[in-house]
Amino acid sequence: MENQTNPVNIINQENQKTPPLKSKILLVILIIIVILVIGIMVLCLSQPPVGSADLSWDSNTEANLAGYRIYYGETKRTGDCPASGYPDKIDVGNVISYKVSDLQPEKTYYFSITSYNTAQKESCFSTEVSKTIEKANWLQKIKYYFSINQI
Repeated sequence: MENQTNPVNIINQENQKTPPLKSKILLVILIIIVILVIGIMVLCLSQPPVGSADLSWDSNTEANLAGYRIYYGETKRTGDCPASGYPDKIDVGNVISYKVSDLQPEKTYYFSITSYNTAQKESCFSTEVSKTIEKANWLQKIKYYFSINQI
């Protein structure tokens, strides 16, 4: 029987070409850029609660004034006093301005203020005001997600 040899490919490690370091770095940079672009696209498609309304009012002069409450909602109030008002309220204490945050974009909110005294007796509503929260642009969304404070 004759000796038959099977061809065997012997690979010399010196003959293998490895990509230069510069190519590896460029590949890593490209991957990072792709990940960042995808992340920014996800942020831009999501709708964070970036809206707010800055409210201010004249101070009451009563000696027993204890504070103010802000009432608000997406529909106009149904009455003149808190019992028939809005779904949301914030007790802001004895200040004459306040920023209501976490309001949804592309919605209109209606606001009224009441005052209350040290006996917790509450006034009827102030004049109603409204604000439509605009849709956040991509830069506002990025700032919102990468900051501690909301826009």
